[in-house]
Amino acid sequence: MIEVLKPGFYTLIQDAGRFAYQEFGMPISGVLDMDSYRLANWLVGNRTGEAVLEIVIQGPKLQFKKDTFIALTGADVSPKVDGYTISMYKTIRILKGSVLSFGELKNGYRCYLSINGGLTIENEMGSRSTYTYAAIGGLKGRELRKNDVLKLAVQKRLKIRDIPIEFRTRQFSTMSVRVMEGPEFELLPICDREVLFNQEFTLGHNSNRMGCRLEGTPLNAIKKEIISSGAVNGTIQLPANGNPIVLLAEAQTTGGYPRIAIIIKADLPLLAQQKPGDKIRFRKVSLEQAQAIGFNKEKRFQELLK
Repeated sequence: MIEVLKPGFYTLIQDAGRFAYQEFGMPISGVLDMDSYRLANWLVGNRTGEAVLEIVIQGPKLQFKKDTFIALTGADVSPKVDGYTISMYKTIRILKGSVLSFGELKNGYRCYLSINGGLTIENEMGSRSTYTYAAIGGLKGRELRKNDVLKLAVQKRLKIRDIPIEFRTRQFSTMSVRVMEGPEFELLPICDREVLFNQEFTLGHNSNRMGCRLEGTPLNAIKKEIISSGAVNGTIQLPANGNPIVLLAEAQTTGGYPRIAIIIKADLPLLAQQKPGDKIRFRKVSLEQAQAIGFNKEKRFQELLK
């Protein structure tokens, strides 16, 4: 098992998400950076669906009560074992009694910690993901707290692995994110379309797992009344104040704001690693281009993860 000596800033148990309940208003939840999540589980020999810890900005301090193997992907939060720096994106052996701690955030925003065999956490509605607004999943539906105990599942045989540099999180002064036109894109005046694709937006400090609030030159609000419709992860909505909102894993399942664009699935993990104050730009692609980008990316992943 693992004892939580310090909880960190906002450490949650997450997995691939909670599906099949969106029609009842339940968000998918789950990890925000699916790429880092998949890589973390692969490094310790787990199947893709195993639960991990999603660490934000400031990591926890954890003591391991048995020998095991771990891996860390995503944001570099200066991880150490018993005071010694350890590598990201590699399989790391942990001895009984060792303490994993974290320091300065060097790049990215969210770090993922996987443990060989995974965590023993009860499924709620088909997932171990923590959804704090409904207090379900994870540990009593909340973030980790001091003195919590995490039970480890049965360990699996594994190979010592590492991840090539091309798959690792990188730091950008301005992140370029590819988008497709949304269902209400045509309602945007032409001048505002140019603003949408030519300016840098700043991630607002009130962004969270529900969505990223973007700040920049406001777009003109669309006056036409919109009937509430389904929304997917990556949808860019335009509220009355003209500052776009990018919906993330814990966003509402329907909404009435115009859906002016949608971030392509392949680029959503990039957005998950941008922290408040970082800059992003949108680059428009067609549906065919988005499909090709997604196909080629998945092909590279499958070649690595086989």
